[in-house]
Formats: sequence, structure tokens, C-alpha cells
Amino acid sequence: MKLLLLNYSMNARSTVFSHQLEVAKRLSRHFEHTFVITADEHLGEKGGNLEIQSSNWESGHSLKNAITFYRLVIPVILSQRKDIVVFSHMTEVQSFLIAPLCRLLGIPHFLWYAHKSNSKYLRLSFPFLNGVITSTPGSCPIRSPKVHPIGQAIDIELFGIIQTLPNIPPLRWYHVGRLDESKNINLIIEVFCKLRGEGWDLKLDFYGSPSSNSAQTYFDTNLRRYLTKDNLDWLTFCGPIERARIPEIASSHDGFVHAFQGSLDKAVLEAVICKRVIVSTNPEFENEFSSFKSIHHSQFENLTLQLGTVLEMSENEQKARIETFYNITKQNHSLDKWIGALVEVITH
Repeated sequence: MKLLLLNYSMNARSTVFSHQLEVAKRLSRHFEHTFVITADEHLGEKGGNLEIQSSNWESGHSLKNAITFYRLVIPVILSQRKDIVVFSHMTEVQSFLIAPLCRLLGIPHFLWYAHKSNSKYLRLSFPFLNGVITSTPGSCPIRSPKVHPIGQAIDIELFGIIQTLPNIPPLRWYHVGRLDESKNINLIIEVFCKLRGEGWDLKLDFYGSPSSNSAQTYFDTNLRRYLTKDNLDWLTFCGPIERARIPEIASSHDGFVHAFQGSLDKAVLEAVICKRVIVSTNPEFENEFSSFKSIHHSQFENLTLQLGTVLEMSENEQKARIETFYNITKQNHSLDKWIGALVEVITH
């Protein structure tokens, strides 16, 4: 069987999508031939049974994007329709464009979608799809037997190389991800301000950048509000980093803080595998890791309570918690397990 893989990038240096290159390479081992149509102009590492083409997808050029995409994808699915499966890796717009055609030709078509937001492209594509693959049951807005939760794809070999454990109490913290309003950046800073006011000498570094013009406005507002003379010695916005550098960044910090209220983030699981102290108000993380529950608290109260609790933990309690979280993530969210589960779903 052959695979048509649709993704955003095959660029190993991409700060957001570099993991898609590794996924493509791992998936290709399970198929006779793998056709990749990527949105990024960078074609990545060629070789093996990977055949990579770029649609040069540009935001704001819908008609041009669709025409270019169809010119690339239609010859592949027409010529290979008797022996091919389509997997859209986070690309619900591209998936929507070919969903009816795949259904008409009888080509199995699956979409990876791990967001709580109910995208219109997901809703329109869903009747034509053979399945939607997601990370956890709560990370997809649709409830259906066609939805398959298979965990996240965390590269244990890449992120599990750190040998040193955090300092106790954990005073130096970091956050990795988009600096968008949904990540509750201002909430995290306010909680740190409160705890610093109570005497904790906390430091906080943000790694990432805004993902859109509206996010840039949110970010700029936070810069003006929080990067004051009083905060410069403990609060830093470090800009985007390559994914391969995350273990290095993690090793120079004690804890990872996280307040995203959507699906289960890869970033928090990568921090778990780096064996950092984790504080997260993400509902999916709380559910799976039996972490703190936020039912009777506001997000601010919950994050403050969590941080205060881990700051007071003994070294033995902290080590046991780190090890428990590590084992859960390794068992449920390793890249190897994810690839195996994904292949099982899309080939059967």
C-alpha cells in the first residue's frame, strides 16, 4: 500500500512543525511508497521512498493555494487510487479540499485533528472522512466512533537525554509555545508576580513567538505591561527556538508552567520527558495525570495553588511526582507507540 501524506512542513529547522519531518520518515517505513505534499517551500531531506512536493501554501491566497494544491494532489490520487491511503497531518483545510473526491474514488482518508475548537473545515470534511485521529478523547470537538484517540507523538530519545534533576524548590521556570492569548501568558505572569510578592525568588522565561497579527497585538500589549524596570531581573521573552534545542533549554530550568485550556499540548509532555517539575492547568493534562483539579477554582487560583504546592514539596515527593509523570508519558505518548497506533488505524 502507498501513502499520500499532507502536512505543513518538512523543514527540520521549523520552530513549530519540525516534528512533521520525523513523522513522515517514520511513517514511510510502513508503506511501499510515500507521496508528501507539504505547504512549506522547504522540501526537507529527500531519500528512501519519500517523494516530496511543495504547494507553497500562502496565507491570504485561497484561490491560488487551492489550484496549486489540486494540480499536485489529483494526479497522485487518480493514478494510485486502487492502492493508496491519505493522511492529513494537521491540515484540515487541505483535507477539506479533497475529502469529497477521496470518498468518490473510494480512497481511505484520515485527518489528524487535536484541537478543542470546532473548525468549520473539520465539520464540512467529517462526513466524507474515514476517520479523525486525535490525541485524547477531550482533544477533538466531535464525538463519534470515527474519532480515534491515540496519544501524542513525543520523541523519547530526543527529549529524554537530560540526566540532572531540577533544583528543589524549583525557582527557575520556562514556557515553550505560541505567545497567543489562548496560552494565557498574562495569567502566568500575574501568578508569578503574586508569588514573588510572597517572597519566592522565581524567574520565568518564555520561548516562542506570536502566531498571527492579532496574537502579535496581544503579545505587544503584554510586553508594554510587564517588561517594566521592576520585572527585568526575573521575566524574559527569549524568542522562538528550534525544537532540537528544547532539552538544552529544559536542563537550565527547574519547572515548566502551562495554562492552555485547549487540547493536550505536546510542549507540556516534552517537558515531562525532560524530567522537569510540571505545573499545568490544562484540563486534558489534569485528567490524564491525576494532577490538581480546577473544578472549584478560577484559573488564577488554580495556577497559584499548584505553584505554591510544588514549591513547598519535599525533594522525595518531587522526585516521585516527576518519575510518575515520566512513566505515564512514556507509556501513553511515545512517538513509537503513536506511529504504530496511527498505521493500525489508517491501514485497517
